[in-house]
Amino acid sequence: MRRIFLLAVVATLVLAPASASARPPLPPGFIGISPQSPVSAREFSLMAEAGISSVRLPLFWNAVEPKSPSYAKPNWSNLDDEVSLAAEAGIRVMVVVTASPPWVAPETIDLPVRTGFQRQAWARFLREAAQRYGPLGSFWSEHTKLPFLPIRTWEIWNEENLVTWAREPNPTEYATLLRIAGRTLHRVDSGSQVLIGGFFGQPLQIPPNVGSDTFLRGIYRAGNVKPYFDGVALHPYVANADGMGHQLTVLRRIMNAHGDRATPLYVTELGWGSAAGPTRWEVGVQGQANELNRSFALLSANRVRWNVRGAWWFSWSDEGGTCLFCGSAGLLTTKREAKPSWYRFNEWTGGDAAIVPRARLSTLQAEEEERSSAKSSSTKKRAAGSSRSPKTRSATARTAAALVNRSSPASSRTSSSSSPTR
Repeated sequence: MRRIFLLAVVATLVLAPASASARPPLPPGFIGISPQSPVSAREFSLMAEAGISSVRLPLFWNAVEPKSPSYAKPNWSNLDDEVSLAAEAGIRVMVVVTASPPWVAPETIDLPVRTGFQRQAWARFLREAAQRYGPLGSFWSEHTKLPFLPIRTWEIWNEENLVTWAREPNPTEYATLLRIAGRTLHRVDSGSQVLIGGFFGQPLQIPPNVGSDTFLRGIYRAGNVKPYFDGVALHPYVANADGMGHQLTVLRRIMNAHGDRATPLYVTELGWGSAAGPTRWEVGVQGQANELNRSFALLSANRVRWNVRGAWWFSWSDEGGTCLFCGSAGLLTTKREAKPSWYRFNEWTGGDAAIVPRARLSTLQAEEEERSSAKSSSTKKRAAGSSRSPKTRSATARTAAALVNRSSPASSRTSSSSSPTR
């Protein structure tokens, strides 16, 4: 009788479907979010309930200092608001620092390293940012009632291997940018984590873009960089999750070969759109959920081997960006209704998926198909031939350094400062 009972138990376990609890665990805080639009107090609260404890926010230099500080005071108000709201929700902010202001360089995508004036201005801006938001920062002394969650992680530039974000991608110039950043930030906060800005893993056009592996090797060849960074970031935008593994493996091998086996990798952007094409990054409503699940499972199974310290999903909701798939990249719709990917996300974070209403699948699919059809002709042409990444701006917009307003999340006012389009 006992044997029959044990056999029945074993059979039940074998036939039972795999649950989220059976998955290999990810460390607390491993999964974060990289929103593409300003975040309100309500949304930070939702993020916390969804098990999110880290959010990646942009620090646009040109928005803080549109004019030289010799003539105008820096405007930190937008980041102040978001850091405040994040702290109130118990969420720590990491920043990606980018966008040269017009008084420093002709275009926002020009790395500020070609003249002594540019290099000094870059160092001063980073120093003042760290002195404001770091552990001894003035922001925290001015906001003593907030939970103390200083910014300790600084990602230096964004997708610097693409002409979208660097006019002429050059690992030697980037190495100069990195040395200045690492030296400055470590002096202000010796415990800060300085990350090489997230590479776009496999650009569609090489040249003028540079592959992530080639760019990383170029940074090492530039010399004298290892003391100045604490991690390497990657944006593995791929057609399916399996391709992410190859990109991480290649970068890890390069780092190991240069004596950086202990230096971690960070996936600071990762995502797919829920639209039904026409680009390779738009995989449909269920496809988005499936790729999210597969990518997190891949990270869970290999994070120790690759030494990956975290992954930030792009993005929170379906608005704010101008990239090829930004309009459907969110876990939530513009109405803040949950897509299937939201439920998979919360299975991995241990969050409460029931905190937002479920989007009607039939309506969601119809809207995505309509959206895809409307942009199909122009997007197909870009994706098949001229596009360089899923987040490429047009040449005209890039040359003109097109800007969009970034509203304060704390009020309905619109900042006079602007941030680059994605």
